[in-house]
Amino acid sequence: MKITAIIAEYNPFHNGHLKQLKTAKRETEADALVVLMSGSFTERGDLCVADKFTRANWALQAGADLVLELPTVYSLSSAPKFAQSAIKTLSMLGEYTLSFGTEAEELEGLSMAAEFLQSESNDVSNLLKGFLSEGYSVAKSRTLALDKVRPDVSNMLKTPNNILAVEYMKAGAVYGDKVQYHQVPRKPDDMKKYASSTKIREMLYSGEDVSKLVPEYVKLDDVIDISKYNMISTYALRSMNAEQLKEIANISEGMENRIAKTDFESMDDVLNLTSKRYTRSTIKRIAASATVGLTKELVSLADNEKPYCTVLAVRPSKRKALFPILANADGYFFFKSSDAEKDCPVRPLVDLDEKALKIQKLCK
Repeated sequence: MKITAIIAEYNPFHNGHLKQLKTAKRETEADALVVLMSGSFTERGDLCVADKFTRANWALQAGADLVLELPTVYSLSSAPKFAQSAIKTLSMLGEYTLSFGTEAEELEGLSMAAEFLQSESNDVSNLLKGFLSEGYSVAKSRTLALDKVRPDVSNMLKTPNNILAVEYMKAGAVYGDKVQYHQVPRKPDDMKKYASSTKIREMLYSGEDVSKLVPEYVKLDDVIDISKYNMISTYALRSMNAEQLKEIANISEGMENRIAKTDFESMDDVLNLTSKRYTRSTIKRIAASATVGLTKELVSLADNEKPYCTVLAVRPSKRKALFPILANADGYFFFKSSDAEKDCPVRPLVDLDEKALKIQKLCK
């Protein structure tokens, strides 16, 4: 069986996503299209506009055959860890083709960049350490280092989809020929038919009409109230002392002390903590991690355990073909969260997914 996989967030699902799904299925001649989708939170630390089951159903209507949840412990990670964890989860499929959107027109350039970063030179490593010591984030430090050593690679890594594509290819190298790659070049927003999820969310929260930018089955009249989430998340940070914050995922280098000493009145105050080292997305991931209780201990558990995945939606005609593959894989496969037994090693991670969903529902 030829399987094509897509790693996504669909926050929300839009016409560009629909194009990618159809193009990927057609060009890879896939027998089954599997989507691994973030559950309640995104890689940038945002709470999704709609719950995971609604978003999974959108994907199914667009042509996906199976939608699996990317665990919360993974979705709230920076790009390299997000990619590694997603590829680890997809390893349960065995052999497959990974399709992704890119700003680059050619896959060869991205492959070259991935290979170069896989064998990072001493020159890049030394420059990287220097920029880190100046207080820049890892991502920014790598960009600055590559600007000096390999500007061609650096230019390739200055757009979000290219960055993730290269991280996927780096992570996939561990699995050798089991992972093949396929790209769908992303066209610029024209605001007539195509716009990014970020732009569509901005329009939604401003009360603008986005109906022309999403398929007709994507209903966005009951999305989350972002102000509710901001209030819950701000309270979560304020209610913890430095010792408690130190155990929260994505916090390092004494950031717990800076947070504990700050009296937050709003999420805007929280986001004012951004710096060269801590980007806006990092701060949002910290806030989300504190809100759901994502700790370093849970991250360690996920790192050291086998992968797991939970079904969000499936096309009935594909059950018999796809479920045995996952059930026989070296990992944990659940039809629903409640299938995870109390003594299952990854049960604490499944509980985290459920808590994230409850928070999402509170923000309606």
